[in-house]
Amino acid sequence: MLVVVMMLSILPVCVLQVVDADSPESSVLYQVLVKPGDRFSIKWTHSVSKRPVIETYEITRDLKISIYEMFFDSFSANLPSYPEYNQKWEITKDYIRVYNYDRVFEELPVVIGKVIAFHKLIYKNREVSLKDVDKPGGFVKIRVKKMPLLGYLKEEVM
Repeated sequence: MLVVVMMLSILPVCVLQVVDADSPESSVLYQVLVKPGDRFSIKWTHSVSKRPVIETYEITRDLKISIYEMFFDSFSANLPSYPEYNQKWEITKDYIRVYNYDRVFEELPVVIGKVIAFHKLIYKNREVSLKDVDKPGGFVKIRVKKMPLLGYLKEEVM
C-alpha cells in the first residue's frame, strides 16, 4: 500500500485549470486531465454581432497554450478583419476560419460574459459553462500545469 501511495505522489499528470484571476491564490475553479497536443475550445457569443465565435487552442509540449484557429461567421468589432503575419484565412458562405497563428500564452485570460457572451470551455465534447464555475463578469485564467496524480485526485475528492 505504501508503494502505491508513493507512486501516486510522484507520478506527474497534466491538468487544464480554470483559475480565479481575482483571488490572490488563484483558486482552482475547474480542472481536467489533459496532455500535450490536446486541443480545447472557448465558444462564446459576440456582443455586437450576436453571432457565435469559436476559438480553438492547443496545449504545447512545454505546457503553454497556443491559439490553433478561430471560427466566426460575420465580421464585427474586435474580431480579425484581415490576415496578419503568417495567418491564413478560409472564407466560405458559412464561416470564416482564421488559422496558422503564431501566438502562445502562459495563461489564457477570459472575462466571462455577463449578458450575451456565455463563454463555454469545450474539451473532448464536454461543454462547461464558465459562468457556472465562476460568476458572470468574473475574470478567470486558463492554464496548463503539471502536478502529482495524488494531488489531482485529492483536489477532485475535496
